Amino acid sequence: MNYTKDMREEEFYLIDLKSKFDKIKPNTYYLSYSGGKDSHFLYWFIKEYLKREDIKVVGINTYMEHEEIRNRIIENSDIVLYPKIKPNEIKEKYGIPCFSKEQDFYIYYYQNAIRKGKKPSKTIEEKIDGTYRTGFCVSKKARDYVKSGEAHKITHLCCYYLKKEPAHRFEKESGLKPILGVRSGESVMRKQQYKSCFSKNGKFTPIHDLSDELLDKIYKYYNIEIPEVYKYVERTGCMGCPYGSYKHDTEKELKLINKNQRKFVCNLFKESYDVLGIEINDE
Repeated sequence: MNYTKDMREEEFYLIDLKSKFDKIKPNTYYLSYSGGKDSHFLYWFIKEYLKREDIKVVGINTYMEHEEIRNRIIENSDIVLYPKIKPNEIKEKYGIPCFSKEQDFYIYYYQNAIRKGKKPSKTIEEKIDGTYRTGFCVSKKARDYVKSGEAHKITHLCCYYLKKEPAHRFEKESGLKPILGVRSGESVMRKQQYKSCFSKNGKFTPIHDLSDELLDKIYKYYNIEIPEVYKYVERTGCMGCPYGSYKHDTEKELKLINKNQRKFVCNLFKESYDVLGIEINDE
């Protein structure tokens, strides 16, 4: 298809996206499918727009998805992967998410060193103390809590063991490289990580520069199915993850899941909920 002056923005984007896919060998890649809005857009683009059947769709059942999202993973994936370690086991061994993925990264290594009776590295200590001069430091709230000596075990590794590790295993066994529906506008860390479609380790991130506004326009213009859960929260991930607290998505999610799920999630993330002031409603 050629560009025309009266072409809609949505059409223009899809033509440009197709040109990115034309640069890869499809049978050497797989689509990493989470059932969420971003990866489902790529699923629709591959299956409906490109009409390709030579790209495997691989989902991961983390045990923590909303039921609607989990059902989409099972229905739309050629292969469904499972993590080797479950959420409660991750909590016992490593800890749970709390403040943000970036803050929890530094907190985890700080706490890990302290527990082993070692001195944290200078960079880690400065990130925690708020004295690191050339970049990010943890918030005062996080610093005060961690330095109090009363903090629970905090980690950023939950996502790794539930999502990334199963994918890495699959990639090693299959030799396939991932197509990821990540967008750089979603976080500061992603802006730093994803600046082009291709990374050095072979990941293909074709929608890294796609804005929320344009994605919504594409969904509407092409009438792409959107799960009901998106009527209530902007993003979906693990049910009740504390990382949704800054937009109050965590509280919204707790109202969407059933009583047994809520009980499990609230028990799993209890210590972080307490610190963050997330209210638990058992009704």
